Amino acid sequence: METVLKVAQIVALLSVAALCLYLIVTLVRLKDVMSKLQKDISDLSTNAKPVLENLGVVTEKLKSITTKIDDQVNLVKGSLESLKQAADSVVMFERQIQKQLEEPIMRITSAFGGIVSRFASFFDRFRGEKTRTM
Repeated sequence: METVLKVAQIVALLSVAALCLYLIVTLVRLKDVMSKLQKDISDLSTNAKPVLENLGVVTEKLKSITTKIDDQVNLVKGSLESLKQAADSVVMFERQIQKQLEEPIMRITSAFGGIVSRFASFFDRFRGEKTRTM
């Protein structure tokens, strides 16, 4: 029985030794993977820094461009408001001129129309008297 116990101990010790070797190999591989991961992260941070700096420059330029666009839009808006005011002034001036000229012109045309109709009536009477005498 002692021999079986000694054989079981030897098998157990060999199994523990094999497990230890397996863990050592696995930990070495894990160390290699972690080293590669660390190198990749280091490269990424090194390459990302200029990109982030350029992104800051691009952001500042975009802010500048949007500010300039806002200024130009405000300038165009002011120009359009001035143009609208000028058009409104022209329309108001036209109405005033029309109001002031319309009444005298209507009086003149009605007076001229009255004179023409009186001449027409006179000539109609004159013709009517002439045809009776003949």
